[in-house]
Amino acid sequence: MAKRRTNQEWRTLFEHYESSQLSQRLFCERNGLSLSTFYAKRQQLKHCEKPNTVGFVKTEVVEKTTKYQATHVAVANMILLVNDVELSIPQGTPATYLAELIGALS
Repeated sequence: MAKRRTNQEWRTLFEHYESSQLSQRLFCERNGLSLSTFYAKRQQLKHCEKPNTVGFVKTEVVEKTTKYQATHVAVANMILLVNDVELSIPQGTPATYLAELIGALS
């Protein structure tokens, strides 16, 4: 039965392999390792040791409530053209006043 090794033992083996200048196959034969296990464990440890670029970032809540304040309310004026005269009529002007104004200008 194959010996079970810790991740640290595998890392030590990989360091020995790197410094040995041997091929993976020859290194495994000399150390009684399965080539497929050697390769798989090496890939697994490389993947685990890569820094994780996605994750959580520690933050601090500066203000617990958010206040919204309208600084500018958009106003749509109506433009009335009568006999080459342009009138800008504010939103909310009563319809009766407009009717009276149009009647006076015609």
